[in-house]
Amino acid sequence: MKIFLFDMDGVLLESHGYHLALQETIHRIAMVLGFEQVILSLDDMATFEAGGITSEWDEAAIITALLLETIWKSFPDRVLPDSLGKNAIDTMSRKRPDFTSLAHLLSAPDMLNLHPLKRAERHFLSTDHFTQTQSDILLGVIRNARNPQHSLTHRTFQELVLGSREYGNTYGLSPVLDCEGYLLKHDISNLTHAESAQLKDWLSAAGHSAAVFTSRPSKPPAGVFSTPEAELGALQVGLEDIPIAGWGGITWLGNQYHTEPQIFVKPSPVHALAALRMALGDGQETAFTAAVELVRNGQAGATWRRLDGSQVCVFEDSTNGIKSLKTARQVLDGVGIHIETKNFGIATNSAKIQTLIENGAQVFPSLVDALGLSID
Repeated sequence: MKIFLFDMDGVLLESHGYHLALQETIHRIAMVLGFEQVILSLDDMATFEAGGITSEWDEAAIITALLLETIWKSFPDRVLPDSLGKNAIDTMSRKRPDFTSLAHLLSAPDMLNLHPLKRAERHFLSTDHFTQTQSDILLGVIRNARNPQHSLTHRTFQELVLGSREYGNTYGLSPVLDCEGYLLKHDISNLTHAESAQLKDWLSAAGHSAAVFTSRPSKPPAGVFSTPEAELGALQVGLEDIPIAGWGGITWLGNQYHTEPQIFVKPSPVHALAALRMALGDGQETAFTAAVELVRNGQAGATWRRLDGSQVCVFEDSTNGIKSLKTARQVLDGVGIHIETKNFGIATNSAKIQTLIENGAQVFPSLVDALGLSID
């Protein structure tokens, strides 16, 4: 059996929508805080991603913390405005913060085993430069990065991503930006219609299968909330029939095990293992539950045995998916199920290329180039 595991953003799609929404989020919040023309560059974002900081929710909060730190070093009495566009301080010309240096600091060897938000918490709160109030504000910005009720960065980014109308319908919150959805407006498929058709023909053959495993919000099992951003992406690529192991399923899993869902997302082996089970035909609940039980308890039934001897190819633009599959293979080895893995990196940025190579990937400038080597 041969199985393809696809990341979505940067692999199946050029995720201009997310990048542009992140840039606009930082620009708006920086202006509210008094900065002039703060632009987060594509190279800045690539450096964060190369260090394993791949969630725009996390990145927006982390950069906002840097903006606050920059202000408080010069203006100790400043505080975070209570909402976008209100109580904004007068615009002042300040030196643009060095986002790339922050990305490198958060990717230091002693940080890599921590969740990105934990890295940020350690970095920003490791000194006594802040008052208690300022420390509390920083903690709130960082710890609420994924909370739509309490995070200004999250609310701004999600309204830009979904568009004001869909944002209001989905979240039940009042939109404030009056904007179109950036995903539908700006995302571009990395496969033409003909290339998508060729891939689907390959997948229709016996012994061939695939799944998308992504941190994008996705349709969840019943009982939890998530948004169908991964499904929108798959539709744009013409691969809407491929199963998706996304944030919706991970959120459901966190609820089932009464724990923070982030511990199950790649680079956790649970994410790759769940994607493999979905590639075999399982639904989300079965796939994610089986993945956790295999990792925690070594429970490997007949369905897992179907993977023995398979070749699994991962297509990624960052290291998290490669690490997830690597540790998934180790878990399977531990129960006597052996798979061959191949890592295909998709990147043109030099920092990403180097990091992917260091993690055992063969790097290609496009998904089409990588698939040309993989489909036989």
